[in-house]
Amino acid sequence: MVNFISLLLFSISTNLDNIPVGISYSLNNKKIKFKDIFKISFFTSLITFIIMVIGTSINHVLSLKFANTLGSTILIFIGIYGILKEFISSKKSNNISKDNININFSNIKTIFLLSINNFATGLSASIAGLNYLFSTIFTFIFSILFLYLGYFIASKINNSKLSNYSNYLSSIIILLLGIIEMVFYN
Repeated sequence: MVNFISLLLFSISTNLDNIPVGISYSLNNKKIKFKDIFKISFFTSLITFIIMVIGTSINHVLSLKFANTLGSTILIFIGIYGILKEFISSKKSNNISKDNININFSNIKTIFLLSINNFATGLSASIAGLNYLFSTIFTFIFSILFLYLGYFIASKINNSKLSNYSNYLSSIIILLLGIIEMVFYN
């Protein structure tokens, strides 16, 4: 049961940045197409799969306890770093909103940038012992859901401040994931 919760937390945290993307699409009055969402979700999942396979192979070289401690510790530091980074950047500029970015889903560079946060968390999570196959499947599902959710929220509420909290929430979830993996699997 705890492993299932860890998988959910991992997938949610690595895909929360898709909500502001969906919001941005809606606020820019662009219709979001399923093929664009599928492209983003597929590449995000592919990158997650590749990096987690690499992490799993590292896991075979290290002892199980050391690998889990290392992966959990890295996740905790990623979470703390993300919270501090968001706090500092919000203090520096309160007027810049993430949803003002014009996103072109056909641009491979944009798709890559959307999935780049899966590198560190995916590697750490796989070293901590999360199953890469289920993590990839959950990542694909949550990527689609959160893109649509962001689009839906903005089209119904039209509140641009919602996207400002997604990085905080993502960092908090990564921190919780690290703590759960540390406590229950060490």
